[in-house]
Amino acid sequence: MFLKNYTENLRSLFMIFAVLVTVLWCGANITTTNAQTPTPTPRRVPMDFTGDGRSDWATVVIGTVGTPIRWKVTGNPASTVPNQAFIRAFDYGFSGDFVVPADYNGDRKTDVTVWRPGTPGIFYVAEFPTGTGGVMISQTVRWGAANDRLVFQGGDYDGDGKADYTVVRVDSTTGNLTWFIKSSSAAGTERAVPFGTRAGAVTFFIFPGADFTGDGRDELVFATVDSSSLITYFIGDSITGAGVLTRRFGDYDADNTLAPGDYTGDGRADFVAVRQTTSPATWFINDSATNTTTARPFGIPDPAFAGNADIPVRGDYDGDGKFDIAVFRRSNATFYYLTSSNNNGTVSGQKAGDPGDGPLAGLAVNF
Repeated sequence: MFLKNYTENLRSLFMIFAVLVTVLWCGANITTTNAQTPTPTPRRVPMDFTGDGRSDWATVVIGTVGTPIRWKVTGNPASTVPNQAFIRAFDYGFSGDFVVPADYNGDRKTDVTVWRPGTPGIFYVAEFPTGTGGVMISQTVRWGAANDRLVFQGGDYDGDGKADYTVVRVDSTTGNLTWFIKSSSAAGTERAVPFGTRAGAVTFFIFPGADFTGDGRDELVFATVDSSSLITYFIGDSITGAGVLTRRFGDYDADNTLAPGDYTGDGRADFVAVRQTTSPATWFINDSATNTTTARPFGIPDPAFAGNADIPVRGDYDGDGKFDIAVFRRSNATFYYLTSSNNNGTVSGQKAGDPGDGPLAGLAVNF
């Protein structure tokens, strides 16, 4: 999320949209891996609309309430050849629905997806076009209810290479969480998994699923903030709801908290906090396997959490199978990232969208 003050309300400015039945179209880290050991490739790369193993450059534009949301996607690497269909700008959604792009069909391409709250809630899934055609709804899935919390980018909880449709229900009396998971496979297996509670927490985040065990299946992930602003992560088995890992890491008052991802290349998700009270901002990455933390300065800090400086974003922008330290600068509409493929030794950048746009990959920050 771009504005930290909206953390408790998951229907934030950049997450609440409704589906357009008619879709408009216009073309337009720190550690190195032994060179002899293959680098694990993430099963699903965030914001990889083209399926080439790299996160694409994607932004969104929010208008007034009731107006459509405009998505802008530039392929990574950006093509300089005219009419090669690597730049897309299209309208998909109104204020009212959640934006939940993920690979729901297993083709390793991120699907343009929103979830409309209601009884039942409905996922509207559209495959990203590879040619010059329009963005058309390819599937609707009824799942969840009006007051459920969404899991941005879902999670591959059964290990079949597809994101599963997931909502989280919070018991208003006890604060206990129940995860309702509908498999994206043809069988569409459904299950309810009790895991965690928000009782006693000042606020809490529900994060995309992530693989902390290296078995190819994502775990359930959420975090709480206590009265001292300390953040505690809780990781649970997505089948049984049993606890897998608990770790205290990060300061809510000083940090942007990113959804976990594999930054070290060992096939296991790591914890990330981006401190905004230093200049430049400092990325702290905690290796979940070893519980060791490394620090790397990168980006213009935003101590007021107003979204006016650099916005941390998640993704694998160099395609080496590891998440990269990366930000989006709204003033010049440019993504900047450190290439993890050479031990974060090079700063690369790509202009995408327009000044003032919000990065789609920033939705998993303080979400």
